[in-house]
Amino acid sequence: MVKGRCLCGKIAFEFNSSDTKTVLCHCLNCKKITGSAYSTNVTVPSSAVTLQTGKPKEFSFDSGQGPVFKISFCADCSSTLWKESDAPGFKGYHIIQSGALGEGCDDYRPQGEIFTPYRSKWLEPMEDVKQFEGTDTGL
Repeated sequence: MVKGRCLCGKIAFEFNSSDTKTVLCHCLNCKKITGSAYSTNVTVPSSAVTLQTGKPKEFSFDSGQGPVFKISFCADCSSTLWKESDAPGFKGYHIIQSGALGEGCDDYRPQGEIFTPYRSKWLEPMEDVKQFEGTDTGL
């Protein structure tokens, strides 16, 4: 069982699945969502995710690159917890922000980097990690 939570601890969740895929996303929206150079996304079947405490606030947006995403975050501390989308390849999955897993985030090494044309110029591609210009990874 993997546990996650927001910074203030009012929202906690867990998942029980070994069916995960981890990617770094360099799209402009993920940079805004995380306030960082990229987001680290651990994709887990939605059926494996259980909300333990609290209720996240949700915000939906058109990515401008095809899919519409719904972000779940804590209304008190603003921690982004996960994203969801009905778009092909995303439907039925929670795209968990690895930072919400605390020290457990180290267990999910990325298999790919997506939206690589938007990677910050000062970042090098991860060694031994597949590189993709969009979201069609086949991972």
